[in-house]
Amino acid sequence: MGSQHVLDQVQALSHIAALAADPAVYADRLADELAGGTSQGELAARDDRLRDALARIDAMAERAMRIWLEHLLADDPSIATPTRKVFASTVVGYAGKLDVLETRARDVASRGGSIDPARTASRVVDAATSTLALRDALRRGVLALASELATAAAAVADREARDRRLDDRTRRAWSALRRELETVAAHPERIRDAPLAARLATWPEQLDDPDPASEPTFADMIELD
Repeated sequence: MGSQHVLDQVQALSHIAALAADPAVYADRLADELAGGTSQGELAARDDRLRDALARIDAMAERAMRIWLEHLLADDPSIATPTRKVFASTVVGYAGKLDVLETRARDVASRGGSIDPARTASRVVDAATSTLALRDALRRGVLALASELATAAAAVADREARDRRLDDRTRRAWSALRRELETVAAHPERIRDAPLAARLATWPEQLDDPDPASEPTFADMIELD
C-alpha cells in the first residue's frame, strides 16, 4: 500500500479513526518510496515529493472535514451543504483561528434557523478540531522525514562541495544545496515555501574550502596529462 492510498482510503469516520490511531503509517510509506538517490536531480525530485505530500495531507483534511460535518450536522439543516463545503475547503486556514470559525458558523446557523446556533457552531468547531489534529499528526511525520533525509543529504552535498576534483561551478551548486539542506534539516517546513530550485537561487554563490582528502594524487595528475 503506497502513501497516497493511505490518504485516499479516508472515506468515512471509521477510516479517519483508523488513520488517527496510526498517523505514522503515512510517513513510513512515503519513506519507502523516497529511499535512495543522491544526485542533485534526485534530491530535487525528492524535495518535490515531500512538498507534494504535505499538499496531499491538506486535500485529505478537506475531505475529512466534510465527513465530520455530515456526521455532526446530520440532524441540523441550518448550515446548508454549500456552506459546509466552504468550511471544509477552508478548514486548513482556520488552524490557530478556530474562534473565527466559531463566530462564522454561529452567524450562518442563526440565519439558517438553528434553534441553538451556539451548539451548531460548537459542532463545526469540533469537526475542525478533529480534522486539524489529524492533519498535524500526519504533517509531523512528513516533516520529521524531511529533516532526517535533509540531514543525510547535507553530508553528501558537503563532500561534493569540497571536492577539488570537481569544477568550481559544480562545487558552488553543491555548496548552495548543502546550505539549503542544512536549513531544511533544522526547519523542515521550509520545503513548503517554494520548489528547491527557487530556494537555491536565494543563496549567494560560495566556494567551500576543499577537503584535503580530495587533493589530486600523483596518479590523478598523470591521468589529466
